[in-house]
Amino acid sequence: MRALIVNPTIDRDLELYHLGTAGIASFLNAVGRHRAEVVDFTFAWDRWEDVLRERLERFRPQVLGISTVTPRMPSILRIARAAKQWDPKLVVVLGGHHASLDSEGTVRQDAVDYAVIGEGEYTFQALLDTLEDGGDVRAVPGVGFLDGDEYVETGIAPLPKGALLDQVPHMDWTLWEQHPRMIYHAGYVPIIGVRGCPYKCSFCSSPVLAQRLEDAGPFVRKRDATRVAEEAEYQWERHARDGLRYLSFYDQNFLMHRSWLDQFVRAYRERGLHTKLPFSVYSRVDHITEEKLELARSAGCVQLRLGIEAGDPTVRNNLLNKELDQEVLLEKLAMVKRSGIKTLGYFLIGTPGETAEQADASFRLAKEGGLDRAAFFYFTPLWNLQIMEKAGISVNYLEREKSATFYQGGELTEEASGLGKAKLKALFFRANGYFLARTIKRHLQTNAVDWVAGFPKYWAEARKDGLDAKLAISQYVYYHQDAYLV
Repeated sequence: MRALIVNPTIDRDLELYHLGTAGIASFLNAVGRHRAEVVDFTFAWDRWEDVLRERLERFRPQVLGISTVTPRMPSILRIARAAKQWDPKLVVVLGGHHASLDSEGTVRQDAVDYAVIGEGEYTFQALLDTLEDGGDVRAVPGVGFLDGDEYVETGIAPLPKGALLDQVPHMDWTLWEQHPRMIYHAGYVPIIGVRGCPYKCSFCSSPVLAQRLEDAGPFVRKRDATRVAEEAEYQWERHARDGLRYLSFYDQNFLMHRSWLDQFVRAYRERGLHTKLPFSVYSRVDHITEEKLELARSAGCVQLRLGIEAGDPTVRNNLLNKELDQEVLLEKLAMVKRSGIKTLGYFLIGTPGETAEQADASFRLAKEGGLDRAAFFYFTPLWNLQIMEKAGISVNYLEREKSATFYQGGELTEEASGLGKAKLKALFFRANGYFLARTIKRHLQTNAVDWVAGFPKYWAEARKDGLDAKLAISQYVYYHQDAYLV
């Protein structure tokens, strides 16, 4: 069967890559029985309907697959309905976090035929096999659908681990037609070594998904470290000519497993990648040790992306459930500073129950805690979050007309927060504006001539690709000319 896999970025949301979308399409093409293509609307936000129609007419897919996250559900349903309007016989399958967590609500939408529950590579392949063979979908674990008005769920499919996880092919980013432009604007491609997270942060959908999939086997699963290094080499050989400058690891806790880190560093260095392909990783602050930092640095790690979320320990631990002591936080930040690895701290604005004074504490910590950079995001309600239940706030994106993003906020953030629209925006723009200005100042201090001289060309390219002024400036400041080192 022919499957068109959609990255549903139609709301001017600059998400240049999506692992789930790339993973499903890469897997189907590697298996060989089915054929997959990817459509992404980045750089085509204002003409997404034309792009989708052209791909449907050219590729003639029998199945449309869309990866879901809760705040994007209004946009996802717009895409599904438009596709069904052009081809009523098209089978629409939704996967990802929202489809897994609200499977029945998902398939009760008028343009949706199936929901894939859990990780989708093997389940989606089995679903396509069954549809093509005319078999009974009830025999495919991990699928939800309607039989008349009755919701049917075929159980939970085992999460791939061990050999099955290592058989998942390397990500094929060339499936994105505009992949050279993506690398031009971002400088990196994503990669993942360990799937899943064992922590229970109340603002994150990962623990909710782990509970939903508790019968599927271990939620945290490690790929073979040598195979991950092989994929890094594969991406370098394929994309160096496109201007690839570094890798971005999407593991939620890259420094969690010391033995895995040892093996990865050895394999990465054996391939000589430590001298030509630096990388950036996510980590919990309390996973940091001097030994792990030295290991990561020796392999080419140039940046730690740290989820701090709140400067006030009451908000961070009592509301967000980060379990991160203030003294430990400051000690670990100082430790990273001494290592020479750069830091990017992530913070939330608008957490339910947070006061304006507590929100100000995040700004102060970001300025004074030794971080090289900080990024502030609006708290955005996801499906069945612990913190929403505790606050007594219920939201349903399926009832909304407009999607939300972590960058733009919106009415749901305002409803959840209680700080009010004006205060939220003031906090957001003050914090992000401060770090934008500080990063510009560092560029001017370290490489003023080349950095300033390079901006006009980037500005022209960014505007040609449809980036507005705000996006163009922030992309240049944060992602160009080895900006991760500033």
